[in-house]
This record gives sequence, structure tokens and C-alpha cells, in this order.
Amino acid sequence: MLKKIKLFTTLVLGIAVSYGAGPASAASPAAFFKGKNVTIITATGAGSGYGIYGRVIAHYMKAHIPGKPNVVMQFMPGGGGSKMLNYLYNAAPKDGTFIGFPLKFLAINVKIGRKGLKYDPTKFGYLGSLGPINAVAAVWKATSPATTLADMKIKQVIMGSTGKSSGTYITPTLMNNLLGTKFKVVTGYRGLAPIELAMESGEVHGRVASWSAIKTARSHWLKDKSIALVAQTGLERNFDLPNLPTLLDLAKTKDAKDIISFFAIADTVGWLMITPPGVPEDRFDALRNALAKTTSDEAFVADARKRKIHVSPKPGPEIAAMINETMSTSPALMVKIKKAMGTN
Repeated sequence: MLKKIKLFTTLVLGIAVSYGAGPASAASPAAFFKGKNVTIITATGAGSGYGIYGRVIAHYMKAHIPGKPNVVMQFMPGGGGSKMLNYLYNAAPKDGTFIGFPLKFLAINVKIGRKGLKYDPTKFGYLGSLGPINAVAAVWKATSPATTLADMKIKQVIMGSTGKSSGTYITPTLMNNLLGTKFKVVTGYRGLAPIELAMESGEVHGRVASWSAIKTARSHWLKDKSIALVAQTGLERNFDLPNLPTLLDLAKTKDAKDIISFFAIADTVGWLMITPPGVPEDRFDALRNALAKTTSDEAFVADARKRKIHVSPKPGPEIAAMINETMSTSPALMVKIKKAMGTN
């Protein structure tokens, strides 16, 4: 499957494709964007890693968009990320003034048949990605009945979740069905920050979500050694977690590895930024170029490093290739994947 992704990506990068773009507009991008607001809308609350990353991007990106519009953040948590994506696809203006900062499972959730998703992942415009997102299974040491994977196969640990479309639900469910853990997943939290506050209060024992969110918003947890890290997601171990096993490392069978790899592609897609379908091609290209210039802006890179934000950008066509490869996963593998997620 991974070899197919690399081949497909190469083919897509070899041609000029603007996913989700409509015909060019009459006015130049500079003339259109001047004096306007461009809204970056994210599927989480302001205190999440997405909120932190988004505000940094918004601050620097406005200088690279023709016409130098004001760039603002809007937060729309709900449904594990589906509320924002449904809005972006169906209701947001398709003129270049709205950029989505979605959760990484936008294609996977459609493919596995989640209900209530009113969008086609192949029709969004893919501007690019800030880099991969490896999640970690983390539990609060003081209250969790288990702090090791071995004990989590014997004792029930309560994990907080924003909804079934989110990695906060998907990953612990996979761990239960493929690795033998006994997580009880409680959904309904409106964003990652409320889950993490619930960990501190003892309402839940842990969460599976972005490692970056802990480093940026909960660094005191690491300083105080308040949490135990159990495993991480991703095709490869995060650069600063070389000794923490991935779910792929822990999988024992080929089927388990294939299923986990399907979800791990989303970790590589990572912190992606998208537009609604139908944005005029010249404005879409201007936004895509603006994101590329932002992620190579020395001031942005220095600020990100100061905030402990790791940036390893991927271009829009490469992200679009991964989305399309996810959507073309074979029916035989999808049967196994849906069974592992309890959606068959």
C-alpha cells in the first residue's frame, strides 16, 4: 500500500493539478483580497494544538497572500471534526476567503462510512500541510488504573473523545480491537482542551491525540512527569519520541499492520490546510503559494521553533495524492478495516 502511495504521489506531482479550483476570476487575486478578511476555520477549540498552530500561521500568512488581507481564526468544534468540514464544503463562501484547518481523518471517515458526513474529500482544494501529526496514547499517572500497555490489556482505562470522527475515538478503538487493550471511550467533549482538563480532574484517565498538543499546550505535564506515554501512531516514530513504539511496531499480524497503515497515512497527511471546492483557480493558486512561502519564511520558522512547533511541510499535490489513495483502498481491505472499527 505504501509503495502505491509513493507512485501515485510521483504521478500527481508530475502534472499541474489544482484540486477543488474553479475557473480563473476576473479580478486579480491582489485586487480581490485587498481589504478583505481571510478566515482560517478549524475543527477544534482555541486551546488545542490546532488553535495554536492556526494562530501562528494566520499571523505570518497574511504577508504572503496578494493584497495582504487580514487573516483571522474561527473555531468550530463538534462531531469529531465533521461539523467544520460539512460547513466548509456546503456553506462557506467559495471565493478564497475561507481556508479549512481540518482533522487529519477527513478522507478515512468517509471511506469507513461514518454517518453525517456531507462532503467529498476528493473535491476540496489541498493547499498543503505543515507536517505530520503523530498522536500519543497518554494517561494521567495519579488516577489511571494502568500506565503500561500490558496492564491496559487487563484493566479498563477511560479515554476522553470529541467524537467518532476524531482520532481521540478512532485510535483507542483500533487499539482495543487489534492490540487487546480495554479502553472505555467516552465521547462528547468539545475539543481536546476539555479532555485534558478532565484528565487533570480525574474525570477520565487519558486521551489519544496529538503529541504536538502536549508539547505546545501542556508542556508542564512533561516537566512534572504527570503522564505516562504508552504508544504513538504514524508510519514512523516521531523524531523526538524514538523510544516510544508505534501501533505498527506493536501489531502482530499482517492484517493488523495493513489496517493500522491505512489509518497511519492520515498522520502523514498531518496538519493540512484546504479550501472549499470551486475556489477560482488563480485565487486558489495564490493561497497555495502563500502557504508554501509562509512555511519557508525565516521569521515563521524561528517563531515555530520557539513555540516547540515542528514544521516539515508537504506540498498540496502530494497531500491530494494521499487523499485519493485513501479513497481508492481496495474493497477487501475495507471489509477488514470496518470490522476493526465496528462499522461493518
